Amino acid sequence: MKKLVSMTMAMAMMAALFVACGDDGTDDETPPPAVPTIALDGGDIDQPQEITNPMSVKIGVTAPGAIAGFTVTIDSPALTAEMLATVGLATELNLVNPGSMAEALGALGFPSGEAVSGKTALTFDISKLVPMIAQIYNETSDHKFILKVTDAKGKSTTKTLTCHLTGKVALAYNNDADLWANTATVTAANVPDGGSVQYRVKGAADWTDAVLVEGSKYRLAPVYETSKNAAGLDVHTIKAGTGVFAATTYEVRIAKDGQAVDSKEFATAVGDKIPNGDMSGWSKRIWIDGSNNEFPITYPNPEGMKVWDSGNNAFLEQNNGEETLFTPLCRQDETEPGTARLQARMVLGFVFAPGNMFTGDFDYSGFSGTVNFGKPYAWTARPRALKVRYKAQIGKIDKVGSYDPDGASYQDKQDCARIFVAVVNWKAQHGVTSGMTAPTGMWDPATAKSLDEGAILGYGDLVIMQTATGWIEATLPFNWYAKDAANPASAPFSLVISCATSMRGDYLTGCSTNTMQVDDFEWAY
Repeated sequence: MKKLVSMTMAMAMMAALFVACGDDGTDDETPPPAVPTIALDGGDIDQPQEITNPMSVKIGVTAPGAIAGFTVTIDSPALTAEMLATVGLATELNLVNPGSMAEALGALGFPSGEAVSGKTALTFDISKLVPMIAQIYNETSDHKFILKVTDAKGKSTTKTLTCHLTGKVALAYNNDADLWANTATVTAANVPDGGSVQYRVKGAADWTDAVLVEGSKYRLAPVYETSKNAAGLDVHTIKAGTGVFAATTYEVRIAKDGQAVDSKEFATAVGDKIPNGDMSGWSKRIWIDGSNNEFPITYPNPEGMKVWDSGNNAFLEQNNGEETLFTPLCRQDETEPGTARLQARMVLGFVFAPGNMFTGDFDYSGFSGTVNFGKPYAWTARPRALKVRYKAQIGKIDKVGSYDPDGASYQDKQDCARIFVAVVNWKAQHGVTSGMTAPTGMWDPATAKSLDEGAILGYGDLVIMQTATGWIEATLPFNWYAKDAANPASAPFSLVISCATSMRGDYLTGCSTNTMQVDDFEWAY
């Protein structure tokens, strides 16, 4: 019994000694079970790696228990299943059993097959693959490679290599300007937070913000301002600096804090021309009277063109084989060829006729004439205004038409000449008849949105109230009634330009000595 107690005490003392010495009875030299490791050479695989070109992406793998499985899952908006299929790969890659993908994997830097299976350590280099992402994709994004290594003992490790792409700011004009709607679009990729897309006429002082349409597409569009004209009608004008017009070079930029991050320029098509707008072409047209007599009448068009006409030339230039009875109301100026001279006259010494010229056709019958306003015109671009040069001699009203209901109130008042332009969508010309009978058909684009013939889409107006002995360059801005109307190019009659030495000439009221020269009609864009 004493011997058993002694042995027990001896064992207790040895246990106490082991505890005192820090030994819990286990073997300190035995390492914990080994698991595979996945590391990024020269970096932290757990942190996003910015995609640059060039860049180093070398992956080191250790597996003391020998690699039995190695998969790579690709989660990338650039390296999609569809894209990878074009090079014989997929978003799920098995490096131990690559199947038909072995060659493609090797081309991109991945080892496979015997180069992986059973290895305890390996390194592979995908430094060429990762920068390629930026060549096929340009949006700020993350591209993930999920690496899973399993050893022969069933131990596994998973790491995600995240490659971050900061998309480059890029701007491109989409070559889609609609010069009647005055719009265009640009594509702006990776606009920075707080940034904007802006445009302006090249060299202008101020920038205008473009409007995001969808995705990365921005629209450059006009801003219409609405007001009342003198007749109380709503009219719309395009705010300066907005919209895209013909014959113009534009600057577009992506800007942040007032500074350009990227910029581009584009130029629009040249726009439309006004036929014989420079008044250089003149010819004669043959007018046949009721007795089939032919008379060569001054015609403000080159040979073969039928755009402009003038009222009463057909009456004034009848000569029955003799000298011309009267100087025509519209002719090429003798001292300044290539300009049109409009001159009021007293026909037969007692009938007042204003000088006039217009786009349309004139018919003369008996002692009355009809101005048929309107000509077909192939509109491709909406103008801001009509530009024209003029001279004018303006006096007081000394003739009042007998059919003018307000004629007495105009006697001895200052006369006014007028130039106006209208974009119309008419199925027929609009006729105004005046002469020795009561006038009919008078119209004014500044007081009516439509006539029986169709809509008046917009107009520009210039009232000349005083003499101008030198050339004046005038601009007639457009006021639009129908700002959203489609291009009227297909309309039978879509353009009216009218010039008259007296505003109330249709009523045969005005100053008998008024004259006006006009030249260089052109659209302002």
